[in-house]
Amino acid sequence: MTEVEAHIKDWIQKVSEVRPELGGFSVCPYASKAKYTIVECQAEDIIPISGYDVVFYAVEDYFDLESVQFWVNFYNNLYPEWLFFEDCGSYDTYIGDVQTNNGKYNLILMQNKEDLRKNRQKLANTGYYHHWNDAYLKEILGDDYEMVKNSG
Repeated sequence: MTEVEAHIKDWIQKVSEVRPELGGFSVCPYASKAKYTIVECQAEDIIPISGYDVVFYAVEDYFDLESVQFWVNFYNNLYPEWLFFEDCGSYDTYIGDVQTNNGKYNLILMQNKEDLRKNRQKLANTGYYHHWNDAYLKEILGDDYEMVKNSG
């Protein structure tokens, strides 16, 4: 196992922990049971891989947030059935006071857009999103923002 793989596996465990400060939810309620794979590659070489709930692409360490976001936007436009989003090592994100990003590596995550939307809808019918600030909710949910806001 590479250092990157070990770090991502530890991060998955961390975001799977139930947190009292998040109303008894974890950062990602589906993370612990998700089928995933980790791919270390150049951002320009990303190709969607079916059969996983999430694919973690570990891309160039020297990229800044804007570079990672460029590739996320590129792939979201190229493959509309998938949703790509960044987890930039140098860009700390939080739900309340709980850090959500991995804090070390530049990652591009890929999930099936339809499956993700169904899971977001399920979570919207709970108190899960009540601990998120509105700006972060918009950033993460994108097109699903209104659906989630209208459900909860």
